[in-house]
This record gives sequence, C-alpha cells and structure tokens, in this order.
Amino acid sequence: MDVKERLKNLLETAKLYRTQGLLFEAKGKYEDALTLIQQTGLIKDGQNLIDIISKKISVVKKDIEKIEKQPTLLEVSEKVQDVIKELFSDTKGKDEDSVALEGAITLAKFGQFDRALKDLNELLKNDSVRMNAAKSILRCHMARTSIEDAVVQFQKWQSMDIFTQNQLVTIRLFLEVFRFDNFKDNISLQLKNPEHVDELEITDGEIPDICSMIITLDKGPLKGVTFILDVRFQIGNVITLFIEEHKEELLESFEVGKSIDNLQFNTTIAVFKGKGVVAEKIRMDSGSREGDYRVDIQVISL
Repeated sequence: MDVKERLKNLLETAKLYRTQGLLFEAKGKYEDALTLIQQTGLIKDGQNLIDIISKKISVVKKDIEKIEKQPTLLEVSEKVQDVIKELFSDTKGKDEDSVALEGAITLAKFGQFDRALKDLNELLKNDSVRMNAAKSILRCHMARTSIEDAVVQFQKWQSMDIFTQNQLVTIRLFLEVFRFDNFKDNISLQLKNPEHVDELEITDGEIPDICSMIITLDKGPLKGVTFILDVRFQIGNVITLFIEEHKEELLESFEVGKSIDNLQFNTTIAVFKGKGVVAEKIRMDSGSREGDYRVDIQVISL
C-alpha cells in the first residue's frame, strides 16, 4: 500500500470513528495521519493537509473535553487497590518508604491516579523518597490529564517549603524535558545528542530519569514511521508507556519478551541510543485510561 492509500485509509477511519462517537479513536487516527505525512514527506501539498488535519484534531479534542467534564466512576475500590499494590509491587530487600513509593507508582500504572496521588503526596514528608515521589506526582498529572496540570503543581511547590532550591531546579529540569518533547517551538532546551554521549553502563538499575522513548517501526503498514512516546512512570531500569487501544500497528511492535534495538531515550541529562526488552503488555480495565494498554520496557543499555 503506497503512502497516499495509507493516508486515505487513516482519514476515512478517523471520520468513521468520529461519526460513531469514538472520539479518542478518531483523534488517534488523525494523529497517525499527521505522523505519516511528517515522516514520509512524499505527499504534495503536505502542509495544507497538516493544517486541515490539525483543525480536525482540535475539534475532536474540544468534544473530548466536554465529555471528560462529566462525572464518571474512574477507580476501583480501595480494597482492590490494596490488592494491586500487594500483587504487583516488588518489596524484596526494600525499606518501608521505597515499598510505599513503588506501591503508589504501581497504582498509577493501573490507572488509579487519585489514590496514587494521595499516597505520593504523603511520601513528600519523607526525605529518602521525596524527590522520586515529586517526579511521580508530575508523571501522574501528565498521564491523567495534561502537562499543564503538572506545571501548575510545580508552581505550587515553588511557594512552599517542601523542597530546597537545588531540588526545585532538579524538578524543573525534569519537567522541562517533557515540555521540550511537547512544545519544542515554545522553549529553549539543549540536550546532548547521542553522538556526543558515551554509552551509559546500567548498574543495579540506576539510570537517569527517562522522559520519552523514540521508536521507528520496522514492519507493518507504518514501517519507517517514528513515534515519540512519553514515559509515564519509571522504577529503576523499567519504564512504563501508555498506548491508546486504537494504535494497533504500534501495539503489535511490543510483544512480551521481544528485544527492541535502535531505540532513543530522552533523559534529563542527554539523549541516548539504546536497547530494551518488552517486559509486560496489559490492557487496562479500569481507571481513566481504561481500554488503553500499559507497556513496560526493561532498558538494557543506553
């Protein structure tokens, strides 16, 4: 299938989804169409198409915002949440605060953001996990709603006495790397490129904060298309991605146990090329990301 035919199929599918009220699915297909145009550069009058599709995405986003304002039951019971923490958290050899931190992150990975944020905010009182808890709080806001809510949270912290100035600078850098991926035209942030960075050896799972992962598909209808995927959560060298259900071609690239080469990781210190192994892929059956997939990648090298 040539580029024009693939683009036509994406746009027709998006239109169909929208008429059926499947707004998230429609938005995803429009975004896939944009990515296809931007990555191939083979379509005449590509910029005009980009403008048209961007307007369609804006309209769909407004419709989604109206729906999201309606009250819904997003989270499972507290008892079930406790079971999730117990079953899916690794507590071996960890102190009490670290166990609590991982439990909160685990809840967030299952879409239980309200409870996760409550637990994480409690952990801000503890020096040993304060910074990791703060970063996870920002990740929660970005995964549940938008990066702007994370910015508002950071601004609140600036007026409080929880963090030192050096800690605030570190948190701000962490946030700015996310903003760099989402708003490259609006901010100035210089990260070291892969060719200027020595390979980072991973020891005991200690690696920098990874904010996004870049993957280029090597097969399927979208072969050659590059995706920038926000890293929603991170525990050691395991990063978590949330991928919308409608992105079938992308999801097919993440088979459990599969080793993926030629990845790119944007961290708070530099951009690294590396490898990873798909550790887990689970469809989320509750929470505000219900229907989406959670994909855990074990980073092997940077």
